[in-house]
Amino acid sequence: LLHCFRESFAFIRRAKKAFPLMLCNSLVGAADILLLFFLQAKLPQKGIPAEGLGLALLLLEMGGIVGSRLVLRLKHLRYRHLFLLSCLMVLLGILLEHSPSYFIMVLGGFIAAMGDDALQVRTNARLQHMFPSEQRATLTSVESFSFSTVMIVLTPLAGLFFTHW
Repeated sequence: LLHCFRESFAFIRRAKKAFPLMLCNSLVGAADILLLFFLQAKLPQKGIPAEGLGLALLLLEMGGIVGSRLVLRLKHLRYRHLFLLSCLMVLLGILLEHSPSYFIMVLGGFIAAMGDDALQVRTNARLQHMFPSEQRATLTSVESFSFSTVMIVLTPLAGLFFTHW
């Protein structure tokens, strides 16, 4: 186990450009995932019919599918611009979560998922090109660790934020 940690941290030290990409992607992804968690809890409170909740959750996930397909058509868009656009889309989703209308809340979640998954696809493509195939398992482990660490920090903060805002 100690060997795995050493290998992962050595990987991060060698991959100076990769870790900031992973961190940015993890921040956007964690914000989107937390928004979707809170939407799942808040939509019934806003009056969505019980039989409509499943459809609403499906629509939220479809935002990710649309984003992952759309980014393939936006190859000319620089990573930095895509990151900013994704951040704005997730922020818009968070703002729309406070709408009195569950239709608008679902639209916000759709938009946030679209931005998150677009960034995820572009980030993964960039990271895959940075490393040879024999290092991709370590890359995936470090990327997963990065996301988990960000979630550990953001989850209680998001609970406070969504509870009191």
